[in-house]
Amino acid sequence: MEDVWIMDSGCSRHKIGYRKWFSSLNPVSTKEYITFGDNGQGKLLGVGSVSLSANLSLREVAFVRNLGFNLVSVSQLLDEGFEVRFKKGACCVLDVEETLVCSLLPFRQVFRVDLTSVSGPARCLVASPSANIWKWHRRLSHLSFDLLVRLSSMGLIRGLPKLRAEKDLVCHPCRHGKMVAASHIPMSQVMTSYPASVSGKWYVLVVVDDFSRFSWVFFMEFKDEAFGFVRDLVLRLRNES
Repeated sequence: MEDVWIMDSGCSRHKIGYRKWFSSLNPVSTKEYITFGDNGQGKLLGVGSVSLSANLSLREVAFVRNLGFNLVSVSQLLDEGFEVRFKKGACCVLDVEETLVCSLLPFRQVFRVDLTSVSGPARCLVASPSANIWKWHRRLSHLSFDLLVRLSSMGLIRGLPKLRAEKDLVCHPCRHGKMVAASHIPMSQVMTSYPASVSGKWYVLVVVDDFSRFSWVFFMEFKDEAFGFVRDLVLRLRNES
């Protein structure tokens, strides 16, 4: 039970039986014995200090041989300026500012100190803003670098540092997202109904100008002839323009 701490209202001083808990320990020069509840006795080996957390330190703690539990004295806590509150099924220890120091849990008809609830000093974690323009570019949904620099210079966003954009910054996800399909000539191939035409053509290739809606019609015997017709049409239109 070396890790069990019991709150004892009948104990005149803090007592523990395990050396490892002491942050400092002074041996006693006189022989002194502590009497237990079962009339057994344990020799007082020393007196020292025990730190359970940064804001819960026990002073004048007796180191007693053969003591199976670590006992926390209620009266000594009160003398040290702490406040101990008991209620049904719960107990807690508060400091002079009524801040919770630790809570206690029921344990075999007594209260055991819950070391997991022992609070440490309050800390405020401050994150410094990063001036990495790439990080802010991603955080602000891939905002353009020029606009991001202008926005940082205006001071409209709290926490946004002053940013500077290097030359020729290229965001590949932005580039891919803004890509459009390559321009192509609208066309459709229509298979003629059976049988073939008088000249033996099975397919009709139709090329439509989106602006003027002018159409060119080519008759093909085989589908693979489409590339040649389109190539010749493009060359002809370039010469005419």
